[in-house]
Parts: sequence; C-alpha cells; structure tokens
Amino acid sequence: MLVFLNIVLRMIFLSYQLGEVEVSNLTIIICAIFSSFTFIAVGVSSYKLYKSLINKDDSAS
Repeated sequence: MLVFLNIVLRMIFLSYQLGEVEVSNLTIIICAIFSSFTFIAVGVSSYKLYKSLINKDDSAS
C-alpha cells in the first residue's frame, strides 16, 4: 500500500519541461479535468437542444 502511495505521489509531483516553462503533472491533471467537464457540458447542452427541436409540443401552438 505504501509503495502504491509513493508511486502516486511521485506521479503527481513530476513536472514536464515545455520549452522554457516547467509544468507540474498536477497542473496537467487539473486542466484535463476542467476540459473534460467543459466537453461533457457542451455535449449535454447540444443534446438537449437537438432533443427540443425534434420533440414538437402541440400545446405551444
């Protein structure tokens, strides 16, 4: 268990060199989470819009 925790902590605090900027692995994980959340939110919103265009309600007319 401690070995696994040690590996996870090392993965979180590793950093990547992007040109002159050093970016930590934790920053990349946070950006991926926010990007995934935004992608899912846009997908759900688009689905609801598409569904509302398909389902025409007769009570509105």
